[in-house]
Amino acid sequence: MTDRLYYDDSFLYGFDAEVRSVVESPRPAVVLDRTAFYPTSGGQIHDTGWLVSADSKFRVTEVADAEDGRVVHYLEAPLKGVQPGTRVRGEIDAVRRRDHMQQHSAQHVLSAAFVRLFNMPTVSFHMGDEYCAIDLDTPSLSKEQVEAAEGLANEIVLENRVVDVRFVTRDEAVNLGLRKLPPTERDKLRLIDINDFDLTACGGTHVNRTGQIGGVFLRKTEKVCQGYRVEFVAGQRAVRTARRD
Repeated sequence: MTDRLYYDDSFLYGFDAEVRSVVESPRPAVVLDRTAFYPTSGGQIHDTGWLVSADSKFRVTEVADAEDGRVVHYLEAPLKGVQPGTRVRGEIDAVRRRDHMQQHSAQHVLSAAFVRLFNMPTVSFHMGDEYCAIDLDTPSLSKEQVEAAEGLANEIVLENRVVDVRFVTRDEAVNLGLRKLPPTERDKLRLIDINDFDLTACGGTHVNRTGQIGGVFLRKTEKVCQGYRVEFVAGQRAVRTARRD
């Protein structure tokens, strides 16, 4: 089991750890006793960065969950001179991490806005390198509803509300009014609490205050089998998208 440091601090970009195991094939990889690297899960894509040992620096290109609770760090090249027990320094790509925090927190705000205004729950979330999308469980979606949800989401951003992280038992969570209770049977749930607006179980990385999202821009919608897909971008990604457009 890997100790996941990002659970408590999404803004942790550097950490020290011990190598637990080294994988040489089919892809070079390493497992650490603790990590701040986020593995692909819950709709959010993985972090990238570096592992530093002595005078060597290894590029982390992908991070994934193993079935036994370990986090696997895939490397651009094999580790040389690194064995189990070696101490390493992990360095997160901070620009990529901040972008992911902005997109994922924006998704929570946007999903809550659609529920509050129109009782349209989000059934799935996808984060790509260029855009993000939520799938809404609804038979119809108008331009006016899209603009209203976007407007409410940006009001919450502008209000700079506190975003807290807390851990509760599943029994406690049942009575807290979560937007969506996950099917997992874990003893503890990690909750992302956007003050007086949204409370959701989530293992992803998030901002500390909604103002750090920067802004939410809905780009397009399309009909899908589950309802309607809403494509959006947030923060600096929204700025880059607007400039490119």
